[in-house]
Amino acid sequence: MAHEIEEFTGEIKVASRIVDHLSSGIYKSPAACLKELINNAYDADAPNVHVSVKPDADRIIVQDDGTGFSRDEFVAHFNRIAESRKRENSDATTSGRPKIGRIGIGFIAANELCEELEIYSTQINSEELLHVIINFRMMRMDAAERRRDGGDFAKADYVGEILSANPTDHHTTLILKKIRGEARDLLAGVDARHQPGSLYGKSPESITDVLADPKLRSWTDLDLYSQTLLQIGLNVPVAYAPAWAPEAVLADGLEQFSAEANALSLTLKYDGTDVRKPIVLRPGKKRTLTRTFEHRGDRVAARGYFYAQHGRIQPEELQGVLVRIRHAAVGEYDKTYWGFPASEGPLLKTWVSGEVWANDELEDAMNIDRSTLRDVHPAYVELRQALHEFLSLFLKDVRRELYGAGATERRVEQAKGEMRQIERVVADRTAMAPQAMEEMKETWRDEAGSDTGAVKLTRKYSVSQLYDIVIGVAEEVLPKPVLARFVKRLTDRLRK
Repeated sequence: MAHEIEEFTGEIKVASRIVDHLSSGIYKSPAACLKELINNAYDADAPNVHVSVKPDADRIIVQDDGTGFSRDEFVAHFNRIAESRKRENSDATTSGRPKIGRIGIGFIAANELCEELEIYSTQINSEELLHVIINFRMMRMDAAERRRDGGDFAKADYVGEILSANPTDHHTTLILKKIRGEARDLLAGVDARHQPGSLYGKSPESITDVLADPKLRSWTDLDLYSQTLLQIGLNVPVAYAPAWAPEAVLADGLEQFSAEANALSLTLKYDGTDVRKPIVLRPGKKRTLTRTFEHRGDRVAARGYFYAQHGRIQPEELQGVLVRIRHAAVGEYDKTYWGFPASEGPLLKTWVSGEVWANDELEDAMNIDRSTLRDVHPAYVELRQALHEFLSLFLKDVRRELYGAGATERRVEQAKGEMRQIERVVADRTAMAPQAMEEMKETWRDEAGSDTGAVKLTRKYSVSQLYDIVIGVAEEVLPKPVLARFVKRLTDRLRK
């Protein structure tokens, strides 16, 4: 049945307590803004989300097959953004996903990317297709012009209409138009998609191989388009990359986290590229150490893992600890480990990468940008102390089991090299005393394979120490006249 087109208009108002954040901009990158729109789709139970960057049309499109929303829901939600409307009925979606959003500023976050947001949305068993155009021009106006009754501020105006829809459809399409700010750099960088080093169009397996390449020191070595793809993947509840860690490491406790992410069943395509968490821990032949973390305190509970390898974690964006709440990341990896003392294991901390999943108590410590936490909040303070206590012990294990073992391996390798030198020296003099030379080789060959023997083979001597050892032995076996000539020859040789 065809619907008569009915137009409606209104303003999107924001409570004064969050207006400052929205006016100054709360997201530091286009990826941070886009992840809010993707998380909205996740909260709408969408199994599939598609992001398309269209530089020729000056737009970015986000499509999902979630539950959609009606005109009444749109008006009720955006009439005044302040309360936790997204969780007023339940804090989980119909499929059981824990909802990420609370206040519902995701759509408004789009103002940092564009001047205009066009929305199409419909729900299953509905013949109505909601069509709304949000104009963010008010965001650029003086605050006095936007003040409304009750201290709220108008942030945008909109015009909408109801079109006809197939009752079997359910979806939402967001079209970001008139791209602005740093997002224009993202559009400009789209041409780099076709360069050899770009992640555009690569399979998850191929992207994993790129991220595992020891030559890749940082994501910034890649083009802006690829960096944005990785930043989005780090923040949203997508699955981990295939074979993101060795089987032995996964078996040490990481597999449970991988399985939980897979169970959320969110597929994200970025211009057709399958986006996964860009966490790839491929140590090669390096020694590794993994510990699981768990804290159940009075104010917060959390669990996670810490992984270490002998040598720097690369790309460097994976160094530190990343906190997740309801499967969404809070910002990026923190290389300071929440202010862990800089003097404790500065080198070893670059060998470590960890993820921690905290429960809802920590959510109250989260700032409106969902990228930072208030460091005076009781839940944050408690979890920080638990993390620091755990990390202090973990770094001791890293020093003993990885750094110490590495030093032993290096000594043994050096000893083997020294043994080869001894064999070359002996080979030139075997004719003088064949049995003695062979016994000497055998004695040191046995020592070369052990740590204590390696220490003996590679230790250094000063001239005085050398004189003490050699003359002491010479006195035991040489007559005095020969000893005198020997000492003179030895001195002459050492002076060369």
